[in-house]
Amino acid sequence: MLVLPLAAMAQEDEVDYVSDDATRTTGAVWTEVGVTKLLPYDLSIGVDAGFRTDDWFNEASRADIGVGLSWKPDKHWKVGVGYTFLMKYYRTETERKTTQETEWLYRNRTTGEFVEYTSFQGAPQYQDEDGVKYKYQGYDYKIKDYKRVTDPYWRPKHRISVDAAYTTSRLWGWLRVSVRERYQLTFVPSKYVTRLRTRVKTTTQYRDPATDEETGDLIYDDNGELVYNEVTRKWQEGNQVFSEVTDEDGVVTTTSEDVTEENAMITYEQRDKTKSNKTLHTLRSRLTLELDRKGWKWTPYVYAEAFNDLTRRMKLDKLRLSAGVEYAVAKQHKIGLGYVFNRENDDDGNQTIHAISASYKFKF
Repeated sequence: MLVLPLAAMAQEDEVDYVSDDATRTTGAVWTEVGVTKLLPYDLSIGVDAGFRTDDWFNEASRADIGVGLSWKPDKHWKVGVGYTFLMKYYRTETERKTTQETEWLYRNRTTGEFVEYTSFQGAPQYQDEDGVKYKYQGYDYKIKDYKRVTDPYWRPKHRISVDAAYTTSRLWGWLRVSVRERYQLTFVPSKYVTRLRTRVKTTTQYRDPATDEETGDLIYDDNGELVYNEVTRKWQEGNQVFSEVTDEDGVVTTTSEDVTEENAMITYEQRDKTKSNKTLHTLRSRLTLELDRKGWKWTPYVYAEAFNDLTRRMKLDKLRLSAGVEYAVAKQHKIGLGYVFNRENDDDGNQTIHAISASYKFKF
């Protein structure tokens, strides 16, 4: 527990799209009900069901049910295996990216045809390998903003766990310390989702650089930028495409036309996608401190738990801290109430959760 890796929780892989919800903080309510049956030979079998909400009570986020078998070889050690089926709700995913592109334009001196280059050739006149000469005519500056929105969906998960825990006797008559290591294998089946991609394009076209009437040299402004005789901007608002032309005298002329398939600056494309299945291997390490005095019905506790990805060199995927209290209503009944701080960057997203936890446990 003392040497758990505290790897950075930022994404390691580069992605084209950046999520609008990349870092999110939310409040939640986590509830759990558990029933345990004591068996001979220090065995016990239990069934647990849980339900979690997001944005406090406004949105469901997870439902699960699981069964587990445990064995206590002595009063300190406990080992167990379990299976859990859960349904996880994934909110609307909105992702964006922006691309910028510059096309430098030259005009064939003989035919008058334009030739496009993706990088500036460095001179007002360019001559290709065949000796054909081109005159520099300006450039197109294009910006494309992409947004893709994935509809919300529920996704099932199958989880198998194996754990071992050690709990001390009462230290100084009031404190119990326990540590638990749990290996957790989670299989996530593939899921078909619906995604809409929107592209918004704007262009600025610089044409015919200004030249000195006497020398024919290109004219530059005080910032070293070329001065152009004409600048055209195009964009779309609603069902209209606008063109704004600024001539050499600074006069601006704006025209518009109806959007067509050919001139549309905003396009929409539905791309349904199948999210591939995946298998997750996680090591969960937990340290718990309990205030447990003999004869007390109240049991205050605090714990810290680290979730480490075994396939990524023990990367810290999730850190969970909690404080709360359990109360023994009767010998077989116990209720609990607590606060959970949950910081995660795993397959469920990159978010911080502040949760109120409530539980009921029945043992017979």
